[in-house]
Amino acid sequence: MTDHTPFEAIPKPPGHPVIGNLLDIRGDAPLLNMIELAKVYGPIFRLELGGRSVIILSGFELVDEVCDHERFDKFLGPGLLQARTIAGDGLFTAWTHEPNWKKAHNILTPSFGAMAVRSYLPEMGDIAMQLVDKWSRLNPAEDVDVAADMTRLTLDTIGLCAFSYRFNSFYGEEPPPFVQAMLEALAFATANISRLPIQRKLHFRAMRRLQENVSTMNGLVDRLIAERQADPNRDRYADLLHAMLVGVDRQSGETLNLVNIRYQILTFLIAGHETTSGLLTFALYYLLHNPEVLAKAYAEVDEVMGGDLSSPPSQDQVRQMRYVGQILSETLRIWPTAPAFTRHAFEKTTIGGKYEVSPEDSLLVLIPMLHRDKAIWGPDPESFDPSRFDPEAVASRPANAYKPFGTGFRACIGRYFALQEAVLALAMILQRFELVDHMGYELRLRQTLTIKPVGFRIKVRPRDARPAVPVRAAAAAPPETETEAAAPAKMRARAPLLVLFGSNTGTCETIAHRIAEDSTARGYSSRVEELDARAESLPGDGAVVIVTASYNGTPTDNAAKFVAWLEGGSIAPGALSGVRYTVFGCGDKDWADTFQRIPRLIDAKLEQLGAERIYPRGEGDQSDDIDTQFRDWYGGLFDSLAAALHVATVDTAELVKGHRYELELLTATAEPETLVSEFGARPLAVIENRELQTKDGPRPSDRSTRHVVFSLPEGLTYLEGDHLGVLPRNSAEQVGRVLKRFAFPEDSQVRIRMNGGGKAFLPVDRPVPIRLLLSGYLAIQDPARRSDIEVLVNYAESPSEKAELAALSGEDPESLARYREEVLARNRSVIDLLEDFPSCRLPFNLFIELVPLLRPRYFSISSSPLVSPSAASITVGVVKGAARSGHGTYCGVASGYLAGLANGTEVECFIRPPSIPFFPPDDAMRPMIMIGAGTGIAPFRGFLETRAAKKSSGESVGPAVLFHGCRNRDQDHIYADEFEAMARAGVVELQMAYSRPDDGMKCYVQDRLAQCGDRLWDLIDQGANVYVCGDAGTMAPAVERAFIEICGAKLGIDADAAGKWLAAMKSEKRYLVDIWPR
Repeated sequence: MTDHTPFEAIPKPPGHPVIGNLLDIRGDAPLLNMIELAKVYGPIFRLELGGRSVIILSGFELVDEVCDHERFDKFLGPGLLQARTIAGDGLFTAWTHEPNWKKAHNILTPSFGAMAVRSYLPEMGDIAMQLVDKWSRLNPAEDVDVAADMTRLTLDTIGLCAFSYRFNSFYGEEPPPFVQAMLEALAFATANISRLPIQRKLHFRAMRRLQENVSTMNGLVDRLIAERQADPNRDRYADLLHAMLVGVDRQSGETLNLVNIRYQILTFLIAGHETTSGLLTFALYYLLHNPEVLAKAYAEVDEVMGGDLSSPPSQDQVRQMRYVGQILSETLRIWPTAPAFTRHAFEKTTIGGKYEVSPEDSLLVLIPMLHRDKAIWGPDPESFDPSRFDPEAVASRPANAYKPFGTGFRACIGRYFALQEAVLALAMILQRFELVDHMGYELRLRQTLTIKPVGFRIKVRPRDARPAVPVRAAAAAPPETETEAAAPAKMRARAPLLVLFGSNTGTCETIAHRIAEDSTARGYSSRVEELDARAESLPGDGAVVIVTASYNGTPTDNAAKFVAWLEGGSIAPGALSGVRYTVFGCGDKDWADTFQRIPRLIDAKLEQLGAERIYPRGEGDQSDDIDTQFRDWYGGLFDSLAAALHVATVDTAELVKGHRYELELLTATAEPETLVSEFGARPLAVIENRELQTKDGPRPSDRSTRHVVFSLPEGLTYLEGDHLGVLPRNSAEQVGRVLKRFAFPEDSQVRIRMNGGGKAFLPVDRPVPIRLLLSGYLAIQDPARRSDIEVLVNYAESPSEKAELAALSGEDPESLARYREEVLARNRSVIDLLEDFPSCRLPFNLFIELVPLLRPRYFSISSSPLVSPSAASITVGVVKGAARSGHGTYCGVASGYLAGLANGTEVECFIRPPSIPFFPPDDAMRPMIMIGAGTGIAPFRGFLETRAAKKSSGESVGPAVLFHGCRNRDQDHIYADEFEAMARAGVVELQMAYSRPDDGMKCYVQDRLAQCGDRLWDLIDQGANVYVCGDAGTMAPAVERAFIEICGAKLGIDADAAGKWLAAMKSEKRYLVDIWPR
């Protein structure tokens, strides 16, 4: 079924024939006109601009949607298309699909990493000293053209830092010829935005002037390039120009050609000075108009920098000026100097649930209005309030609510550079000068490709009242003190420590073994066991550390008995007195309703039964940075254990934690074996592997879903709803990367020996083919943890690479944010980092220690044992796309492995029931309501095959309704023919929900549920079981809300009461879910 409800028309102001709305945006700052239009027409409206259409977006909900890089990409709007006349296919003005964009992005990104940017601090300080020296020499009657001097500052800074070229703008009143040419060219390009095509063609003289200006700019840049190429000592440079001339794109193996290098230089000279100069100009304006903020800024600068005016601030001092940074962030909120970015959809889609957009539509995000959305920024978004960027406020705000640098991988590559330069310059100004608004300036804007205040002049006076030395010392080692007191005795604790884990996927087990190994090194007598092994028998001596997860609110397979014991009521009050414990929980916030349920339950029950909590419970979120969350919790664990058990704290400086594995290269052959013994897997032969999505016709799908069938050996059986566990293999490409990095011959054999005790996660003390070790044991594609990067730091030989790696693994907030952005968000693995930092000579035995163990992937069986007792099928959504890390193509480990298997190939698999009941009712007459999206309909195919077989054999079956969500009828409506045949046979009623239909409104399964409320309620009254299968992040919660709303409407009760009804359905095992994280 398709919903043919028409889309809503996008609001638009009335226009004029031919010119459309061009008159609505004329003036020095078209942006301001758009802001006024947004206040009238709301968060979305359309402008017709003389033959082209632009959709303006300003509300958070809509902007959040178009920032989805899987649905939308950068679009070159009118402004950037005009800028291409100057900067060609430079980073800022290139389409994403243009080869030079990807090539330049790969080559230049390292030069703008946080640590690389810190290396530019001396040059930034050099130019900033020229600015403050100029201001300090002014006569009392002279004033400052703020925008002009900020332009001099930022142009000279980018010239010196990036190209080792001095424009010397502070040594003359008139701007250099390059700057004059650039400003004229940008002004012409901006004016062209609001001109009709015919008008542009008639500006003959202006076009000639543009060409002359572009020639002037090209002449300087080409001279810079030629001089550098001719310099016999050119390798002494470490600037951006050097990276452009010698850099090689690791993907294509190509370098940048000279024309593109010219475009990149022009891009950085334009973007690198225009935006930052505007930021500093706006910041000084807002400081003058907010004296309480200015006072706090003076106080911080004085505390950090003191009165030493002889030199710029150090790196430590720049990092400490956080309030100055917050001032700059708030300035960018109110007036982002690059005030818009433009997106377009990859294919026809809907935004806001009701507006249709096509790939041709230009979707312009009006950032100043996004930053004024009252739902995000409060009732007074026009007020200037740097506290909006306190760490707590930033953490609580949605990611896409603040976008001064654009979005995604097309965001500004130089944002670290700009912010460091701005903090340094603003701090040096505040350290030295009082600011005087002698003109009573009222803000007026001028717009080129950026915006900045116009006509803003101030006077400056030297400051007298400031401390002579910094009050806040830079971070340093604590001073040594002389004392005759004896140092505390360092003794080894021998207290027993039991580490218990509950784990299905291996994360908690890995953490448990780490805790045990570290505690052994500290002198504890440690052992590791599954939680179920300690049901009814927790020790009263020593301490117990519990690391456990939960699966959709239920215990893991090896913790179910332990939880049942705690909840069973058989333990007398106070019976666990004497047990000392702490808990760390692993969870996933995609399961929001049941996040951390089991860890919290265990923690509360143990305390209730008399046990003593000796360290606060910790929580980790696997959909976030769980490594950092664990480290934050882990940091104080051993001090608390020592205090609770009355043993001496072991000095960590004494600890020498050896490597887990040693490696020996062999020539002997080895028998293939992966994790079969770990999971009881058996080889199953593939007997069918076919594509389910439509790959031909007018709209072939660009995605893939495979139907894979395995032959089952005698004695291996399954039930509907069971899972097939697959032991995947890394691709030959990923294995080849590691072999190349460590220079191993492909046919190498190795023997791994384990140092010390504990569990060996890899095959030890026997020959193993190196290819098998890499393909079958190690999760090569998993993102590197901060602890992994700490190890890499120790093996990096290049000082700059060592510094960059250290900046990704530090404990300070900036490093944590950098790790999230540059490693976690980009899914950069250890091998990615080793390729990105070639001087890092990590030994292979450490590589196999750092990389996590490859774990099984679980798939719902999509066949019926009644129909196919000797075969089981699974439905596999193939994950494939450009790697966010920048290293080629990313393929899902399991889905990529399974997609390419030929018939007859054997795969190591095992069958297990789901952790929570998810089986069709024993009574075939009981109605079923099944809801699934994408591959989430897999188990329902098995359910319905069984019902169809029973019906065809003459058995009566009850009603069944399948709510099936997919994108498009002609692309990914998998198993359509089979389900429709079952519908014709009276086995099932089909309710389709197409999220990207060719016509009509998009529809998700929760929408279809709402439309079928009467039918659903009738089936529920008849005792129907409800089954939900799909992703836990969006689909499952939306389905729950739909049932709550249906219940509320039918019973006339509020949402809280309806939620209790749903909870009762779950407790009665009538609302069952089998869901997975996004």
